[in-house]
Amino acid sequence: MKQRKPIVIANWKLNGGLDLICVSVASFIGKHFDADIAICPPYIYMRDMMTFLQFSELHIGSQNVSRFESGAYTGETSAQMLREAGCSLCLVGHSERRAMFGETNEGCRIKVQTVINHGLLPVLCVGENQQEREANITESVLYQQLHEGLANIELHDKDLCIAYEPVWAIGTGLAATPQIAQQVHQFIRTQLVELFGTATANRLRILYGGSVNKMNTRELLSQPDVDGLLVGGASLDPGHFLTICRQASDLAVA
Repeated sequence: MKQRKPIVIANWKLNGGLDLICVSVASFIGKHFDADIAICPPYIYMRDMMTFLQFSELHIGSQNVSRFESGAYTGETSAQMLREAGCSLCLVGHSERRAMFGETNEGCRIKVQTVINHGLLPVLCVGENQQEREANITESVLYQQLHEGLANIELHDKDLCIAYEPVWAIGTGLAATPQIAQQVHQFIRTQLVELFGTATANRLRILYGGSVNKMNTRELLSQPDVDGLLVGGASLDPGHFLTICRQASDLAVA
């Protein structure tokens, strides 16, 4: 049995619609999982997902969250609003938001604390791009992202997840090998020890994201420090995503 309960999160990104929601709901209603399962649809579909999935075990997450509590910030959605909508978790600092929307480590830190303050689960995304990997500075990049993105974060026994997503593997079909994933996750765990102490670091879950599919799920989750998966493209196929979730559930009780 895994030391930490596995978690699988679907990130639909700017995809999906009512048709995908209906098929996904039909796939998951009435099914039990020993892993935590969440879907992050576009904002506009969150309420629909909550309504359809209210009798299921699935959680609804957000792909982003505002760093602001309220005010004249057109287009923003606060952590309190997400919680009131039934959201359970928030992705913070996804590589696409860092690259396309200029999100910084400091901005991620503010978002993580805001999410925690409102009783939601922050999932801080970190990872290196192809050039950084080829330059052998993966650990340096991750160190900076973690120590700046989690500086002075007050957990107070609240939960937090880290999602390692090598940018070079997102949407490319080039998933990191389980051995590479474990090596990086182990490094992340050592940084969490520095930041929060051994006891807290050992209970926090570290997810892998980057071309995750039903063919590599078991081997990835069999690694001692890989506690979950952040699934992109494969989550848009309800049957494929259900298979991933079942494999994670099986490993949770194996």
